[in-house]
Amino acid sequence: MKKHLLCLFLFYSAISFCQNKIYYLEGTLGKSTIFMTVQVYNSDQEASLNVVYFYKNSLKDIKLEAKLKDNNYTFYFKPGDVITEKFYLKKSGNNFDGFWYDAKDKQLAVHLEPVNFDNYKSNIKIRFDDERLNLVKYKFLEFKKQKTTLYNNKEFVWYSEKHCDSDFFRLGNNFSEKNKALINPILEEIHIQNTLSQLNCSSNFEYSNGQGIESTTTINFLNANLLGFETFNSWFCGGAHPDFGGSGYLIDLNNGKQYEIDDILAFDKSVTGDSENNFDAFSKYRNDYFAPKLLEVITSIENFKKPDNDDDCDYTNEEYWDFPSWSYTEKGLEFTPTFYRAARNCEESFLVPFEKLKKYKNPKFPYEFE
Repeated sequence: MKKHLLCLFLFYSAISFCQNKIYYLEGTLGKSTIFMTVQVYNSDQEASLNVVYFYKNSLKDIKLEAKLKDNNYTFYFKPGDVITEKFYLKKSGNNFDGFWYDAKDKQLAVHLEPVNFDNYKSNIKIRFDDERLNLVKYKFLEFKKQKTTLYNNKEFVWYSEKHCDSDFFRLGNNFSEKNKALINPILEEIHIQNTLSQLNCSSNFEYSNGQGIESTTTINFLNANLLGFETFNSWFCGGAHPDFGGSGYLIDLNNGKQYEIDDILAFDKSVTGDSENNFDAFSKYRNDYFAPKLLEVITSIENFKKPDNDDDCDYTNEEYWDFPSWSYTEKGLEFTPTFYRAARNCEESFLVPFEKLKKYKNPKFPYEFE
């Protein structure tokens, strides 16, 4: 969520603006250390709030409902229409003070003040302002070695995280020191981001147990130059429905470059993977070249036919192939089309052997398809 949101409301034919204030707080609840984000959106009508907090010893988000009247803040957690905890806080300057109560009205004092982010400096990536407390969580993450596996006679070491379900791997001992020094920090960063997503996965309906995202990681390709793997996640973090999806990774062991699918395949010279800086060109290439050609290639293997029944999976629709998930495997590239929510059960992967893709290899991709 951006720190300053521009909102337009029509009220008596006048335009007013909605200002967003975000407070990042740390302090005590009784003897426990807690951290809290309070977002306040002011409109002409009333203030609305988003409030999330977590304990230092847990790191799992707790989403609170909230009310603001004058300078008095009321936060509460209400799963199943039963209030299990509530805060009554008053803001004075930059601090928040008051009391916390549990379901039996046990009272504990609360004192919160602005987070000193100088104590939590790191290089982890923060996508949105309201994720800044990830810097705090990062400091308290604890990874522990769980097991060692082999793939193509190479050792992979798997780690778990203390506070939640979050497993991921690093390169093991029989990789070169250069490979480990270059690639393991990349793999650690992926593990950190996956862990923070798990800790942030929460809802207003129940307390998080650190298992809201079920994740599976599969190593699919390895040679002297490239490491390919995929992650598949099923999650429910509140909202109307659970969801799921997969992500493919291909990492160059020689330089750490992470290849996207448009770095690997080029169905036209207008190919661009630069969605952030030139989304129009990126989208046009995907719509006009990538989707129709990929569908043509896969249809030559799978013999897709348009179904007679609208309720059946229609793999002949190009729009489902604009932004498929993909995975680089030993036998070729696997693609999974992206369907609308009601048809998500249609999402299955289709393997395209390297032989079928050789003529579409991006000239800038430095390796031959094997």
